[in-house]
Amino acid sequence: MTAVAPAKGTYKVSEETRSRLIHAAGELFALRGVDAVTVREIADKADAVPNAVRYHFGDKAGLVSAVEDFALTPWRDGKLQNYCSRNDGLYATRDGCRQMITDAIDIFYAHLMPDGQPIWVSMFLLRAVLTSQWLGKEHEEISRQNMECFCRIFRKVTGNDDHLSAVCWSMAIMSPGMIFSNSTLDYTTMKKSAGVNYTFLRRLQTTVTRNALLALGLEETQPVQIRGV
Repeated sequence: MTAVAPAKGTYKVSEETRSRLIHAAGELFALRGVDAVTVREIADKADAVPNAVRYHFGDKAGLVSAVEDFALTPWRDGKLQNYCSRNDGLYATRDGCRQMITDAIDIFYAHLMPDGQPIWVSMFLLRAVLTSQWLGKEHEEISRQNMECFCRIFRKVTGNDDHLSAVCWSMAIMSPGMIFSNSTLDYTTMKKSAGVNYTFLRRLQTTVTRNALLALGLEETQPVQIRGV
């Protein structure tokens, strides 16, 4: 029996449906959490038939994994960890310490909301961290690596090995950006305007950087210049 060739464009249409399901699920998960969203709601939002989720992902858990996989893409480059591990020489001088802190914060904030990234991604990742119910091992490892990188900077600059002090300093850097990128109110505003207020995000980053330097006695009399501001 002769095999019937698939209709032209079938693969493309299938991939488009898969992508719509991931984005629809990601947005709903970000706003309401995984448990509060049904497969039918996701399919309706993606303009797909209900059994499309089963066809593409096996089940809802498979779709959750696919959404997380998509959301983690920007963080997989290891840029923050690579920068911190390859520039130990900067700790030798005061200016070098300032550069290390400024550049590390710049890298972290660039990953929070990259240009072109769907605005639901950051909220989805934070909700996963807060609930821990559907936090994948890779996500958990990336979060741990980011925290450890800033904690290491704190210890190298200050010579203080107190873990709690390092974590407090690190959280003061990471939390403001995460709060902004994961705020439901800001998400709604950004969705209506079809974009992220990057001007505000850069100003927030500038403030965070100055506070981080001030906390370690590295403040400058002139405003810290952040790339892109």
